[in-house]
Amino acid sequence: MTTTEAAGRTATERTATEKATSPADKVTAGPRDGLRLLCDDPRIADDLPWGEAHAVFDAAPDVAGIVSRQDLEDWLDCSLLHYPVLNAMRGGTPVPPEALTRVMHVSGDPRAGYVDGAKVRFQLAAGATVVVQNLHEWHRPAQHLCRRLAQLFSAKAGAVAFWTRAGEDGLRVHRDDGHLFVVQISGTKRWYLYDTPRDAADWSPGYVEDLSSAQTVDLRPGQVLYLPEGIAHHTRTLDTESVHVTVAIREPRLRDTVELAVRACLARIPDHATLSGTGAEREQTADELLTRLAEALGRVDRAALVRDLSRRAAETRGSR
Repeated sequence: MTTTEAAGRTATERTATEKATSPADKVTAGPRDGLRLLCDDPRIADDLPWGEAHAVFDAAPDVAGIVSRQDLEDWLDCSLLHYPVLNAMRGGTPVPPEALTRVMHVSGDPRAGYVDGAKVRFQLAAGATVVVQNLHEWHRPAQHLCRRLAQLFSAKAGAVAFWTRAGEDGLRVHRDDGHLFVVQISGTKRWYLYDTPRDAADWSPGYVEDLSSAQTVDLRPGQVLYLPEGIAHHTRTLDTESVHVTVAIREPRLRDTVELAVRACLARIPDHATLSGTGAEREQTADELLTRLAEALGRVDRAALVRDLSRRAAETRGSR
């Protein structure tokens, strides 16, 4: 047996035996189970167009109350939030850190970067959108929800809060690299939705230009807007200020799949092994190596590979 073949077989067998009894693998669910957790009426989850089109539904009570308006006030006045966990955007441009933060003296030592509530409120009144990142890391309700969703979707899950005054736009038209669940906490926000990409090769995350007319959705407190991965969108707050939380679900990437499979096949090739000899000899060695690699990839246990990717995604903290 060649080195590459042994590596592929050993890694696959190890994955199959070690992961099969992992607690995380016992949660073999899917998108429908995650949708049921989010819906006020779990029965409608079976009719939601996962991955194909946007949808609006009523949030489950725990989801609708994941963050309150008072939470935001408390975080400004009585917390240790640090930039960029709390940041702000105006017209698609980041507000400078010094316009949001202050120096705090800790045991007599000056420490910069702590959120200044008065400065943040000034920026909010001036039209900025206040963004509170990584709720899944430090806000208990968001942490519980995201951990459960990560298991059910076998994906990374993270939550971010957005606070915007009345009559203001959010970011410019853009695409996100994940499925989004927008939970409206207070106020009404109008969403402008453009297209739903059918193929990953047809789009990339970030700002986009020159799109056709948009469909609009007015999202009200207690509702959830589902946006499939990659759908272009932007927002505008209507007659009252808006607070919403976006829960992002990012499934394992195809690139991650390839990388994990190749890494397993190469696990037994020593790091110090070299490509030596004449140019012709090196080409021959490379050809033999790549041939063996292709053969080893063909024998990789697909089920074990998918289980491993799903477990890794569900256990990864954060949405990116």
